[in-house]
Amino acid sequence: MPGTPRVHRVLAMALLLCGLPAVAQARPESAKDDPRSVYRRILQLQEKPERIDWAGRITELLKEEPGDLVVTAVGDMIFNEPISQLEAPERSGLLRLMQEADVAYGNMEFSLNDRPDLQRPFYNFRAPVAFRWELARTGINLVSVANNHALDFGPEGLKESLKSLDQSNITYAGAGSTLAEAHAPGRLELAGHKTRVALLSYMRYWTAKYRSKDASGPSLSTIDPAVILAVRDGKVEKVEGPLESDVLAMEDDILLARRRNDLLLVSLHNHDVTHHRAYGIQDTTPPNEEIMFRRAIEAGADMVLGTGPHVLRGIELYKGRPIFYSLGDFIYQYRTPERIPVDLIHQRDIEMPRPANVSVFDLRESREVLETVLVRMTLNQGRLKRIQLLPVTIDDEGPLYGVPRLASTKRGAEILALLQKLSAPYGTKITLKGWYGEVQLP
Repeated sequence: MPGTPRVHRVLAMALLLCGLPAVAQARPESAKDDPRSVYRRILQLQEKPERIDWAGRITELLKEEPGDLVVTAVGDMIFNEPISQLEAPERSGLLRLMQEADVAYGNMEFSLNDRPDLQRPFYNFRAPVAFRWELARTGINLVSVANNHALDFGPEGLKESLKSLDQSNITYAGAGSTLAEAHAPGRLELAGHKTRVALLSYMRYWTAKYRSKDASGPSLSTIDPAVILAVRDGKVEKVEGPLESDVLAMEDDILLARRRNDLLLVSLHNHDVTHHRAYGIQDTTPPNEEIMFRRAIEAGADMVLGTGPHVLRGIELYKGRPIFYSLGDFIYQYRTPERIPVDLIHQRDIEMPRPANVSVFDLRESREVLETVLVRMTLNQGRLKRIQLLPVTIDDEGPLYGVPRLASTKRGAEILALLQKLSAPYGTKITLKGWYGEVQLP
């Protein structure tokens, strides 16, 4: 509802229990003292400050009609340092859009646990259990967990993370204490609405390394790859696509969830190939990968939310229902120096472009990785009324590295133009409404 932001029931208790500071955490001394750190160096040309009445814009956007149900959706969240206390209107206003929504979805690509000793891979995408209250304060109340970082701290880390979400009343799907739980929908109860909302979540990786090996133990729901040999122009080629039996299992899950819920969201975390920059900017979904998105709609999903490529991909209205092939990044605190020295990452990270004659200490993310949208959908009486696309940028240097903000006029227009281009092959039209875009519905 407009006016006082919607706050989860648990937040009052969170303020009492949370051990996190109310102000931004100070950067570790190692980052402050290292002149090479991206937390100190400002290399990019700064945009000229604009006088934008963000509060007025957002208040106007939040006007509702009786019966409206608002769903917001963002992409990948790698999140470990507080942002909810930031007062800049282009940052606080962005969070307000999620706080005011009935359903606020994001892909949780980090773990909540107090066991740093369980870390397995090089990247340490972890926040302490107490950080669950910070996640709740952003407004997020629905997360997908089937992704390639859910098991970074092993089965025990996954169980602790899911327990933390339960304690903060954040609904999740895609992982569980058993494989059956991972395939079960997460159900969200909404204040003031009788609509039963559910989420199913799956991960598609380019290998089967995350497939459950013990159905009675902590597991993720996965759609694994299948590879066949085919002859093309007289040459034998490998052809890859999603494993049919896994797609059928997803369809069964959707059919069962459809019977018990009114609004069904399906999340697909898709890594069809590695993010190695040798593959370039992966902003196009391969035809074989489109299969599982469309099959989810055919089975009964009301919308499909794609994450994983770390860049935006196109939007399709398939049989009248939206498919977002990739929502890109949202919170991208990818390199936190108190956990992993930020410049070490810059030297080792194969996902970053390496132009000639540029020092490893001057490397920055590709622009496409730092541009995204917050999707805001309005439904009423089970009908999709509106899809709004609010352009967002993410800081790539300075003390707020990885933190999102509503985009400036120029960058916002460029992001929407890109999304128009990416969506055009699907016949999707995006109309500009001043500072944001709106998908033309059938």
